[in-house]
Order: sequence, then structure tokens, then C-alpha cells
Amino acid sequence: MIESKFSFVLLLTFLCQRTVPFSPPLLSQFIPQPKTLDEKPIKKVAIIGSGIAGLSLAHALTNNINAKGNPIEVSIYESRSSLNYKGGSGIQLNGGMSILHKINPQVHKAVAEASLPLKKVRSRAKPWFESGFLSPPLTAPFSQLLELDIEEAVKATGGDVQDQLILNGNLQCFTMMRGTLQKALMESLPSSTKECVHYGKTLIDMQGTEDNGGGIICSFENGITEGPFDLVVGCDGIRSVVKQYVENGVIAPSSEPQAGGAIYSGIRIQYAVADAHSGDQLIPESEESNELRQYFGDGAYALAGTYGAGKDTPPVRAAFVIFQDDNYFGPFKKPNINTPSKVNENADWSQDKRSEGDARAECLSRIKRSNLPDVEITPIVEAADRFFELGIYFHNPFSLKGWNREVKNSKGRFCVLSGDAAHAMPPFLGQGANQAVQDAYCLASRIFEFNSRLERRGEEQELVSMQIALKQYQETRWPPTASITVKAGVLGYLETGGKGFLSSFRDAFFKFAGITGVARKVFLDGATPRV
Repeated sequence: MIESKFSFVLLLTFLCQRTVPFSPPLLSQFIPQPKTLDEKPIKKVAIIGSGIAGLSLAHALTNNINAKGNPIEVSIYESRSSLNYKGGSGIQLNGGMSILHKINPQVHKAVAEASLPLKKVRSRAKPWFESGFLSPPLTAPFSQLLELDIEEAVKATGGDVQDQLILNGNLQCFTMMRGTLQKALMESLPSSTKECVHYGKTLIDMQGTEDNGGGIICSFENGITEGPFDLVVGCDGIRSVVKQYVENGVIAPSSEPQAGGAIYSGIRIQYAVADAHSGDQLIPESEESNELRQYFGDGAYALAGTYGAGKDTPPVRAAFVIFQDDNYFGPFKKPNINTPSKVNENADWSQDKRSEGDARAECLSRIKRSNLPDVEITPIVEAADRFFELGIYFHNPFSLKGWNREVKNSKGRFCVLSGDAAHAMPPFLGQGANQAVQDAYCLASRIFEFNSRLERRGEEQELVSMQIALKQYQETRWPPTASITVKAGVLGYLETGGKGFLSSFRDAFFKFAGITGVARKVFLDGATPRV
């Protein structure tokens, strides 16, 4: 039974090698949509959320060297009182970096200077031969499963992959802390846009207005209303209130928005971050600082790396331990287990509620129980200053409602989703931030094109519709994000493996994937921008 399940996982992984080539029929495509004959240009946009998706969209709309036509006024509304640049884990940027360069080379430069180049990814496991008469001498604390030289792989693939991921002779692969990227994006915004970032604004309602040609009025928790806006973009993450409106036509009066039917995967991640401290020296560029290294154990794996923390700032060391929840078998809760029915997804990257010492002890204990090669992971955990833990949820990429909805009584104005609000994905391929940047560029491009075509409508007598523009945005971005979501879900179960045969199967699969080029193809398929 177990063998058959993992054979199915293997089959799924191979089937997922190609990006999903079509968008499934959405229910909204078969429902008659209201005619919006009196189309007006998009001049005022409300962005809900100031994470990577929201800030990238602000750049794409106001700081875009390719922008044409009249400028777009942007207002950003953030529910938190301020941005926590210490929140979040280490991330990698590849396709997202290429797109930042398309938006504005100066923004790209600011982000690159705050990060570290990523050149290689290695996967390692506990030694395959540890004892026995025929075993070779143990010369290393691990066995190497695969090694991916990213630049070499990009150049060997050539074509669009090389054109997108190598710019001016430089590989577009970098590592940095999530907060570092957020800070770089915020500080490189035009000053006029920075002034339009509003904190402590929790969206609770959207209503259409027919005054002054129509628009959307946004109501916030503190009793303040803003607008009218020509477009509202939900960049408010996995608990998106804008998504509630897209799916239901209303925003529920609740401080805990629904997760949209997400399913707990039974996989958890503990993050250990060793911050740079005053007086620390910059680590010179080396093989160690330009690699991400993965270590496989029994029912768990770990990732270690060095991440950029800002320009002229010592980098951060971080380790992530990904493991199976002892109370679950995959997404299914084991019988006779008394645990909370809802597992924390930690959407706000709140630090571990346990004391630092308890969190460290639990992480070290888990490393030992899982037989993870600890040559690199343990020193990082022992030096860590911050710990985070979260449960991984699977969010359904097959939407029946789509990513946008016309706001009632707004005279043809829409709300639309971007980033995690549109396609929250498991983190196992490291593509969340990259896809958010690509969403921003694609959506902004469709808005600029809509405005431009609207100006030419009298000359060319062509059909111009914001609804069509938003549909084109979704049809462009849904296939790659859905594909990554499916792949990442399969990969999460495969990488955590299990004990005995399951662990050996996983190790053998990754060895095979490295030799045959499957690992290279999966990485590059996710990394190559599609906008």
C-alpha cells in the first residue's frame, strides 16, 4: 500500500514537469456578466496589503519605466501598525529579479545590493553506507544526492530560460531575508507613493458608488472610508478579505477571515534565524555563502543557507527544519489524537510563543530524532536569535469564481487578487515571492494596455473592457502558479519522506533526479518568468 502511494507520487512529479498549458473552465466564464459599456480609464488604485505583492504592484504602477499614458494614483492600506522587517524567513529570487529589472533597473539594483548571489543548490542525506563488512570507509557525515550549478543549467537550457535568467551576463538568482526584500522595495518607492502608504487600516467592506462617474468606496475597521477607486487589488495574503468579496460578493464581519477552504498538509516548518550583530564582519563571497544546502533525514529534511540582510550589512544565517506532524498522516488526522482542530498557519510570521531556549531545544531534539546530518544545521540553530514555526496548508488553485469580481453598484469597477491572495502555494519550491512580483508586472501591464486602448477606442473602434483585461491577466498567471502549487505539494511529501524504505526511496529518487536532469527542469520551470 505504501509502495503504491509513493509510486503515485513519483508519477505525479513527472506529470508536473510541464507548466500547466491551459486554464480550466471557470464557473464565472459561464455566468452572464453585466455589460459595462461606459468604460473609464483606471486612474486611482487601492492596494490592500503592503507585503511583497503589494509593494511590487506599487512599483509596477508608479515606478515603471515602461508605463505609458496618464499616471496612476496608488494608495496602499496595511492592517498592521508598521512593517516588521525582522519577520519572515530566507527567500530566493530568480524570475522575480528579472521582472524587477523590467519594471525599473534602479529597483532591481537596490534589491540586488541587499541580497547575495545564489549559484548552487545541493541535496544531501545521511551516509548510505554506515556499517557493514562491504561498506566503504566513512569519509563524510553525509552522502551527496545531487548538485545543481544554476548558471551552468541555465546556459545549457538556453532559449527563453537563458534570456530571462541571465541579464547583462549576470545570473538572476539571489537569496535574502523576506524583510530585507520588503525594506528594499519600500525604500525605493517614489516619495509620492511612500506618502500614500497607510498603516492600521483593516479593510472590512467595499461598496460601489455611482457618484462622480462611479467607483469603489473602501471601509476600514477604524470607521474611516476611502475612495472612490477605479480598482481595488487584494494583496492581503492567505487570509485575504478581498478574496472573500471575489468569492461571495460580501466581506464577512469577522476578525478572522476564512482561509478559503485550505487543507492542513500535516507538514510543519520550524525556522531558526541567526541574525547579524553589531561588529560582525561581512562574509566574503564564497562557495558557502552562494549555496543552499538541503539535508534529508527520517520523516524530515532541513535547508541551510546564508541570506542577504541589506546593503553593507552582514548577512544572516538561517536553517529550516521541515517535518511531518506526529499527529497527522499526510492531511489526515490520526485517530484518538486530542489536538486542536485548527493548526496555526502563522500568516503574520509571529515569533514562536515558546521561550527562545525551549524553541531551540525542541528544534535540536527534532534534528537528532530525525537523524538529519547536523554538520551545518545544528550550529545555526545553536546560534539562532529568532524562531518561527508554522503549519503548511494547501490552497486550492482551481478557482470556481476566478480572481476578480465587479463591485456592485460601482458602474463597472472591479476588485482583483494578486500574490498569495490569488494563489497561495506551499514553500517547497521557493517561488512565492517570485510569483508575486510577476503578478504585479502582469497586472500593471494589462492596466496600462487597457488605458491606452481606451484612448484609441474612437480611432480603431475596438472593444475595450476592463473585465477582459483582468481575464487576460488571470489566464496569463494562473497556469504557471497552479503548476507550481501542484509541484510544490507533491515535493513537500516526497522530501519529508518517512522512515526505512520511504527514506531510502526519497534519497534514491533525488539521486535519480539529479542524474537525469529532472531536478534541473523542475527548478528552471518554476524560475522562468511567465508574464
